[in-house]
Amino acid sequence: MTNSFARRALTLGAAVAAVTAAVAGPAAADVPTGWSNPSHVNPLHFITLIVFIPVAAALVISFLVLLPGVLRGEGLLPKAHKPSSESPVERAGHTHP
Repeated sequence: MTNSFARRALTLGAAVAAVTAAVAGPAAADVPTGWSNPSHVNPLHFITLIVFIPVAAALVISFLVLLPGVLRGEGLLPKAHKPSSESPVERAGHTHP
């Protein structure tokens, strides 16, 4: 059983290494000769793109999800549970003999 496990682990490790090598190879490539050298990105533009736009999208989606319930008058918070005057046994429908 250990031999089978070791063989499977070795096969999986080899497959993962092969896929990683195949995918990571193009990442080390140089910029083609015909392409321009891009200028530096403004940090404020970068923060806007990475932080503010996703947060704004999440807020808009949340608003659109909550809007129908608010328009029906359900509110944003759950309603308080009203305690019953019956005992838990009576609510369950069990009676004493």
